[in-house]
Amino acid sequence: MYQLLKNDRGAVFLIAIALLFFVTTFVLTYCMSYEIQFRTYDGLEKMNVRATINLLGQILSDSVES
Repeated sequence: MYQLLKNDRGAVFLIAIALLFFVTTFVLTYCMSYEIQFRTYDGLEKMNVRATINLLGQILSDSVES
């Protein structure tokens, strides 16, 4: 192992593997964060649409009763 590190190719290989690990971890974290944010906004939109439909239903039923 020590002979491999003394060689330029061995050191570059280890640095490349470490860099690949950190970049992959960063990209996966960023994508997961974006997906969670997207799901949150999508859920809020669905909740507001349901609330609007319920409110319009109440207004319609109140106007029919009057």
